Amino acid sequence: MNPKPTWIDSEEHPLTQDNLRLLLDNKIPAIRLKAFATPDESRSFAAAAKRGNMQYYNVSDRIGYIGLAQYQYRWSKTKEEFLADVPKARADVEQVFADSFDPVQRVMAQLRAVWPHPVDVAREAGQPYFAGIIRSTSDKIDLHVDWAPVNSPDYAIGAIDGQLGWNFFAEELASGGHTTVHNSPWDPVVGPGEIPKSYGLERSLIEGAPAFVYRPTAGDVVIFNTRNPHEIAPGTTEPGGSRVSIGSFIGRMPDGSLAMWA
Repeated sequence: MNPKPTWIDSEEHPLTQDNLRLLLDNKIPAIRLKAFATPDESRSFAAAAKRGNMQYYNVSDRIGYIGLAQYQYRWSKTKEEFLADVPKARADVEQVFADSFDPVQRVMAQLRAVWPHPVDVAREAGQPYFAGIIRSTSDKIDLHVDWAPVNSPDYAIGAIDGQLGWNFFAEELASGGHTTVHNSPWDPVVGPGEIPKSYGLERSLIEGAPAFVYRPTAGDVVIFNTRNPHEIAPGTTEPGGSRVSIGSFIGRMPDGSLAMWA
């Protein structure tokens, strides 16, 4: 049986304390920070990213990235390996920031302006996670979920009770590239030692669920609840273009603070 839908409307909302709490509680589909960056900032960020240390995931669709993702360490590598790799990943994205601007710090500043508890990068035994992975692709991204209590139960972020994802879009596609979020909160049954499948999910998981579609607009940030299955459609680019973005997760910790990681 699919989980019961939780949204009270089907609209994008501005960033306020109440709306951020509603999004963490999965009561609304999305928050958009309009004109988060100027056109010049967006262009400079996209250009700097394309000059950066771009790597590619081992998936069928070509997705370039700068930085690292914690999920790559959840099952096959140790926390120590993850934390040891953070400084190099941070240096790679900071080179892009040096040639443009730092969206991660800007997002944190806007969250701190409305949230009554601390907002900072997640930490493990006092050591910071990596936050702010840059991606470049015009390919599709299959149906998947991101929910640390199931995906990363042995990490500090496994204690969160709400998880969001934010993305800043520096460059638009000519067409397509929209994200669809399905209001069917992921709640899998996971046995001891079992690795839950969270990417390339069966479409039966979203059958009958309300869906919200948002389109990337250069200069904007969109935030949504990543416990909902979501997918990104393929798109077409202008000559030399791509869907250049940067984002991270935002988790609400037991003390009400917000922790960010990629």
